[in-house]
Amino acid sequence: MGEVIALIRLMPDGVLTDDEIQTILDEIKVVVKEPVTLGRVEVKDIAFGLKGVDVTVAVPDSEGGLDPIVEILSKINKVDNVEVVDVGRI
Repeated sequence: MGEVIALIRLMPDGVLTDDEIQTILDEIKVVVKEPVTLGRVEVKDIAFGLKGVDVTVAVPDSEGGLDPIVEILSKINKVDNVEVVDVGRI
């Protein structure tokens, strides 16, 4: 089986401070567990002070897709919306 690599964007529930963004980044590292492999995590400026967090993950093809990881990421405090932006297979 191969792996699915995905870019997932987390949008906060409003304009957050740098400390609140850092808390989200720290929480991502805690909740993403095997068999999911955490790749790059980047903070992106969206507009008017609003920042999103782009998370790249690799998931084994046999693990049921991306739904479980999207659900886990959506439960992070201060995260309002989680969207799969891009998906590819490696």
